[in-house]
Amino acid sequence: MTSPVPFVHQVAGHVSTILASPTGNATLIKPASARERDFYTQLGPSLSDTFVGLWTPQFFGTLTLEGKMNDGGEVEKEGLEHELGKEMLVLENLTFRFARPNVLDIKLGTQLYDEDATEEKKQRMIKASQETTSGTTGVRLTGFQVWDSTELSYKVTPKTYGKSISPADLPEGFARFFLPLITSASPLLTPLLETILLALKSLIKAWSQLEIRMRGGSLLLVVEGDEKLLRAAMVREGLFPGEDGKLVDRSALARQSAQEEDLDSDDEGSVASSTDSQGAAKLETLDVFELRLIDFAHVSHAKGQGPDEGVLMGLRTVEVLIEGLLHRAV
Repeated sequence: MTSPVPFVHQVAGHVSTILASPTGNATLIKPASARERDFYTQLGPSLSDTFVGLWTPQFFGTLTLEGKMNDGGEVEKEGLEHELGKEMLVLENLTFRFARPNVLDIKLGTQLYDEDATEEKKQRMIKASQETTSGTTGVRLTGFQVWDSTELSYKVTPKTYGKSISPADLPEGFARFFLPLITSASPLLTPLLETILLALKSLIKAWSQLEIRMRGGSLLLVVEGDEKLLRAAMVREGLFPGEDGKLVDRSALARQSAQEEDLDSDDEGSVASSTDSQGAAKLETLDVFELRLIDFAHVSHAKGQGPDEGVLMGLRTVEVLIEGLLHRAV
């Protein structure tokens, strides 16, 4: 087991709190607060059978780091002083099935403080909400990274940007996340935005039926930043025409996949892996985008009180921002 290192695609939150998982590239680990652990193990599953995993990262349990195994089979503790003995959540790595993940973290809600926060923190969070876009729109662009195919590096926009802009600046700020596709007038932009919008509408419908309060949580959007790979993924998903000018028939593809799985199940050990020899996702399995809610350290049940209207406002603001980009793209 290798020593955990800071997760390279973290764009918001406290620095280095998210760690690459020692168990594999498809997961990551983060310190387990009691409330976030309870959300994944109790509250979340009680909301619906599918909410955890469909609209949140999948939860794979917890682990406690005791050290790392050296080549001689001995346990070493060097370099793990800050993590040793701590319970860690093992969560799905939402950037795993992307070669160049463009990542956008959007803090949701108009109330940023928890009900049990100190009076000093409440006043500080109220001030932060009033002085940023959170108070009137329910969103703040917390941070994002976008792959620059010319420089072959990520351009990172820090949280100070999101704190500095006004509600009137939100459309331009949001558009920066899609700037490479906008600049190149890519034909991928419209179907990509339309598909993200459909997913967001489903999330809004699901959230409007939940009686919980989420403080300090975020909406995480991940999009493939390599345009060639993005195109290939969209063709596979039937979102963009292939070289023959036709869309893939997703229903036929699903039937074919089911048939292949049936054949594989009859041949012991023949099931093909979706990862390469280095543990990375194979190119033919890369995703177009991911849209999930994250950060549940300050979530509570609000039975009989209806949905969290501040978070709902934020989700609807994102909906308007996407619709605005679509209008510009047409």
